[in-house]
Amino acid sequence: MLFNCSPALASRVRREINRRPAWYVSAALAVIFFFYLSHVTEPDERSWHPTSSRLPPPVRPQFKPGVAKPPGEPYTLTMVLAKLRSDDMSWLYRHFPDANTTVYVVDDEPGQLKIPKNKGREAMAYLTYMIDHYDALPDISLFFHPHQFAWHNSDLHGQNILDMLETLNPAHIARVGYMPLRCQHDPGCPRWLHLDLPEHQLDSFLRMEEKYFTSKVWWQLHPGTPRPDSISEPCCSQFALWRDRIRAQPVSEYVRYRDWLLNTPLDDEISGRWMEYSWQYLFTGQAEYCPSQSVCFCDGYGICFGGDAQVQLYLDKLKEMRNMSDQADALDVVGGNTEKTSRLRSEANELNAWLDATRTRATERGKDPINRALDCGRLWKEGDGF
Repeated sequence: MLFNCSPALASRVRREINRRPAWYVSAALAVIFFFYLSHVTEPDERSWHPTSSRLPPPVRPQFKPGVAKPPGEPYTLTMVLAKLRSDDMSWLYRHFPDANTTVYVVDDEPGQLKIPKNKGREAMAYLTYMIDHYDALPDISLFFHPHQFAWHNSDLHGQNILDMLETLNPAHIARVGYMPLRCQHDPGCPRWLHLDLPEHQLDSFLRMEEKYFTSKVWWQLHPGTPRPDSISEPCCSQFALWRDRIRAQPVSEYVRYRDWLLNTPLDDEISGRWMEYSWQYLFTGQAEYCPSQSVCFCDGYGICFGGDAQVQLYLDKLKEMRNMSDQADALDVVGGNTEKTSRLRSEANELNAWLDATRTRATERGKDPINRALDCGRLWKEGDGF
């Protein structure tokens, strides 16, 4: 019942209705009816609480740390990529001629692996791989882009995915289950994207996708789950997965996510961005997943600076050196102050020498398994995996 009032109030309402023309009463009832439909029977998705009885209670997997294999015992591994026909991947085949690769050509090259639809960027290929290989997964699946050099690759590796792949530690992947390949927090961490931001708070430059991050879409992807304060992880859809972490979810979940990609009205780029910031939730249960940069570089790649503060200092100095080089290059183009250009290049060279020496020391430090264990908060034991 919509109203519950006293007998006196009900009598007054009846008298008031009898005084009004029939058309007036009909209009008033229509207004009440439509108000009821819009505000009672169908709550706004943005204010709707996720514990609504309209959805079943969430069933989340239990994500448990894995155990690395004994030193010397090999890991099986597959490299998973989505590419265009025009993308040159000769660098990968040249350096890893015997690697097991699963490459999806998204613009449909004849005779190559196919996806249901070229939508959602690399996510469509990644999900298709998980669905098609669910029962025959290797120990480790690596998901990355087909370009050897790109800004979203690790700065500590010269933005070269090849160097990252050559130094990547499979034991770390076994231990953590899910590893973003770019350890740096910037961009993507922390508190990167927020749901339902008002128009005046949107950042259309750094976070152009944020206007499409709404509670409605969150609950389409993750029904029955709490609405997060923020969504974050190191960018950019390049990660490694341990076999058991993929199988922590039933294959039906990957089918459901892929069906969402196929059916959502969001376009290719935005649906892909939604998935880019859903992998961490899918494989860790955390909407904001910003693991220690120090642990990621040290245990993940064997580059051990000694802690997060030291890593951040290195990254800040690297950014400073690049800014100086860019300023000097810009002055060269316009024929600017040669004295200032020389000073900038000299300071950049000094910083670059410091960066090289610091990284060399960190790499040497990372060769000792005791140092790696200490940096990562693990107890070291004889025979511990890399």
